[in-house]
This record gives sequence, C-alpha cells and structure tokens, in this order.
Amino acid sequence: FNISAVTFIGVLLGNIILGILADKYGRRTVYFLSLLFGIPCLVLSALIKNVTSFYIFRLLTGIAISGTLTVGYTYAIEMISANRRLRIFAFANWPNARMIQVGLAYFTQEWARTTYTTASIACLALPVLWYLPESPIWLEQNHKYEEASRARKRIEKISGVTEDHHNSYEVVAFEKVTPKRVIMDPKLRTSFLMILFMYFYVGLAVYITDLNGADMTKNLYLGQFLAGLVLSIAQFIIGMTEPYLTGMGRRVLFLLSQLIAIICYILIVICLYLDWKGSFLYLTAYTLAYASQSICLEAAYLSLVELMPTDVRATVGSMANICMKIATILATQTQSLKYNYEPFLFFINLVVCTIGMILVFFCLEESREADMKMVGQTAVGKIFCYDEEVTPPGINAHDPSPPRDANNPEDPKMDKQLPLAIAEPVTAKPLVSKEQLRIIEKNNERNRPIVEKPKKVLEELAKIPDPVKKQLENEKASTDESLKTIEITKKSEESKENTLETKTGETKIVLPKSVKKPVEEPKDPMPESTDDWQPNSKNTKSGQKPLGKRPSLKNFSRYDNESEEE
Repeated sequence: FNISAVTFIGVLLGNIILGILADKYGRRTVYFLSLLFGIPCLVLSALIKNVTSFYIFRLLTGIAISGTLTVGYTYAIEMISANRRLRIFAFANWPNARMIQVGLAYFTQEWARTTYTTASIACLALPVLWYLPESPIWLEQNHKYEEASRARKRIEKISGVTEDHHNSYEVVAFEKVTPKRVIMDPKLRTSFLMILFMYFYVGLAVYITDLNGADMTKNLYLGQFLAGLVLSIAQFIIGMTEPYLTGMGRRVLFLLSQLIAIICYILIVICLYLDWKGSFLYLTAYTLAYASQSICLEAAYLSLVELMPTDVRATVGSMANICMKIATILATQTQSLKYNYEPFLFFINLVVCTIGMILVFFCLEESREADMKMVGQTAVGKIFCYDEEVTPPGINAHDPSPPRDANNPEDPKMDKQLPLAIAEPVTAKPLVSKEQLRIIEKNNERNRPIVEKPKKVLEELAKIPDPVKKQLENEKASTDESLKTIEITKKSEESKENTLETKTGETKIVLPKSVKKPVEEPKDPMPESTDDWQPNSKNTKSGQKPLGKRPSLKNFSRYDNESEEE
C-alpha cells in the first residue's frame, strides 16, 4: 500500500474535525496541540520496527499535519498585514522545507535517521508558538476584546513597530456567520465553490507532476533539490516585491502562474514524444511546471483566507484541504500510467488546468485589499474602547465600582461625563474593562430613542445633492427675509390707517378708524372744455387726430393729494 496515500488519508481525516475545532477554540491552541501530537507519532513510526505500526503512526502523523497545514496557515495569515502575506512564504515555505529534507536524506542515507532529525527540527516550533499570542482577529470575532488588545500589543512588541495597523482599529460587534449562510449568500457561495475547485484541481496537477518527477534527472537528489530551489527563488522574488507590485493581486498571480504551467506541460509532452527525456529542455520545463503550479497553490491558500469569514475560515480551509487530499490520493494512483503511457499524465494536467484557468478568470474575486474582519460580515454595533491615555478626565477605565444610576441624581458618578456609543464608526487604540462596556451598552439603550429620529432625517438629507441643498438654503433664507419685510410693512400700514396722531401742545388726540381726515378739494384752475385739446397748435401737424378732451383735476383721486400732503 502506497506510503504517501496513508499520510494523505490521515490528513483527510484530520481536516474533517480540526478546522471546526480551530474556529471554536482558537487557531493557536489547535495548532500547538497538533504539533504536540504529531511529533511523537512521527518518531514512533520510525522507532517501532513493525510494518503495521509504521502505517498506523504515519496515519496519525497525517492527522497532525492537517492541523499544522490548515490551522497553521490560517493562524499565520491572520497575524500578518495584507501587503506582507506573501513575504512570509519567501522564507517559510514548502520548497525550502523540501530542500532541507533532500539535504537530510542525502547526509543521513537512512530513512529512520532522517525521520528523527525531521522530528527534532519540528520541535523548534513549539517554544516559538508558545510565545506568540492568539490571533487577534479570532479573539475579536469571539468578543474577547481585552485578550485581543493584549495580543496586538504583543505583536507590536515582537515586530518592534509601534505605528502599525494593529495600533489603530475598529472594535465592531459582528453577526455570527454560519456554514449555512455561506451557502445561501450568492457572493460567498461563488467564492466557496471556486476555492474548493481550485484546491482540487491544483492539488491534482501539483502531485501528478511531483510524484512522477523522480526521473527528471539521472540523479534523484539533484532533481528534487532543483525543483525546490527553483520554486524557492520564485517565491522569494514574489514575496519581496509584493508590497511594490500593487497590481499583482491573488487572482492575477494565480492566472500568470497557471499560464506558465500550461506552457511547460505542452513542452513536456513534446519532449516525451521526441524522446528528449533527460535533456536540459525537459529538466527546465519540468522544474518550471512544478514551481509555477505550486505558486498557484499559494495563491489559492491566500484567496481562501481572505475571501472566507472569520467564523468559518478554518472550517472552509479544512473542507478545501479535504478536496485537495482527495486529489492527491487520486494522483498517487496515476503512477501506473507513467510506465504505460507517460504523456497521458500531462494531458490530464493540461485539461484540468485549462478549465480551471477559465473558471478562475470569470468567477474568482480579487482579495488582496480585503479586510479579513469584514469579509461576509454584517456589523450589528460599534463599541467605544478606551484606555488610560484616552479616557475622559475623572473616569477610571478599570474602576470596579458599579455603574452610575441615571435615576439617582445624588449618585457621584452622575457628574462624570461617560462616553456614549451610538452606533457610529469609532477608531480607538485600546480596550476597556467589562464593567465599562456594560456602561456603554446601557448608554446605548438609553439614548437610542433620542438619536434614531434625527438620524433618519439626516439620512434623508444626505440623499439630496449638495448644489440642490445650497439652493434650497438660499431660497429659504430669502423667503424668511421677504416674510419679515411684508410683516413689518403690514404693521406700519395698519398703524397709519388705525391711528392718526396729532399734537396740540402736550396733548395727543387719537382719532378712531371710522373717522377720516377731511380733505379740501382744490379748485380747478382750468375750466372744463368739451373741445378737443391739443398740447401745442404750432407743433401739430396737419391731419393729426386730436388727443381727446383735456383731463380735469376732478378725475384724480383725492388719495393722491392726501399722500402728497402726508
């Protein structure tokens, strides 16, 4: 029975349960326990000289490997900034481990000694993992805010960077995301299905290439070392240049790597038909095919972590690894084709990789700039968080005394202006005690009826364009001024009509409204005439019609004379 298949079956079984446990109990805990369980199993598989025991302990080692791969990968990604995530794989990656493993096998020349040495190297990870904190993203998602604050401070202390993105963040309460919601949400469902397919077909192509590449050179160690070296150099270049290549996202990296791998598979098939196996062209094409296809796997890893919500990230990672391990088990069964019709192996890779490249191009979302805390989440509330540096004067963030009583005006805490949290985005550095959070929640409940109505009005006003807002404000101001002017004019006219004041010495005589001031009608200095009147007979042209009768002063209103007198 194939030894690789036994280990892969163990990884398959471990992925079924360990991803769920990591989402529930934490990344660091499950990662540490996986190492603590897997290292002794690896040693015992070589120590006990029995074939049955060997297979059993290699199966258990595979279960532990699923915890280090799936959970460990998720843990590492959540601890690193988005534009530095590929950089970690420039150093800690599979090709570097492969070269170390080849070197150990070459110098020990015996599989048991190689196993003991590998287990000893793996032990070095235990004290490092013990010193590292839990993932702050996982802690915040599970409402462990004080632990998340301590974890971020520990990360800053380790990195030696104070002005980092860990130093400023929003503390947000999120809605719980379940696997059912991932299936029901169209966007999450598309990403989920694409990730499963990517893991399956990339895993199949990588392991078909890897497991059948022992004879790419006449020297086994040289071929395996070169395959690891080429991939290590490629990952180092990509990792170190990632912060400067802003246009190279996960999707672009995947498509470019897959295109190179397809071209190399075509060259391999040509070399096999021309019987050029063992030539420099065949070796170059084979190592590039393995390296580029493995980079596709790294891009698939990053897409999974950045496109899946925190609540189900490790669970989905386990499911994706199950798909990949099914593919690797299938890949182990293709070794018989190598001795019957070897080009058919790379025809399989060509078909699945072409289909995968087309689907990724049309269906996979770019995730480089994704906020891992916000993926697939719906915020249900924002929380203010303070420490001693930003706490308002007179308030102790760690005060163990009970909160203020709003119904008791004699409560001394009523004089302190406690911060209010009213569902608005807040960026804060540290976190507060649980008692302070309860006070904030109480303030939220008390102030919600006051805030909701103005908030709705503001939301409606926010929909109006700014130019229209300014125009409405100007029209309202001019309208208000016009109304004031009309009101003042109306009052002055009423006072003129209702009260006519005359002064006789020191006495004022006020006439009632019904009494009107008598007006003497002036005598008409010009007598009426029925004759047609011309303004100037000298300037009147012959044949011009007369202008009509001369107007009489009686025709003018007495109010005009009255206004002139006034």
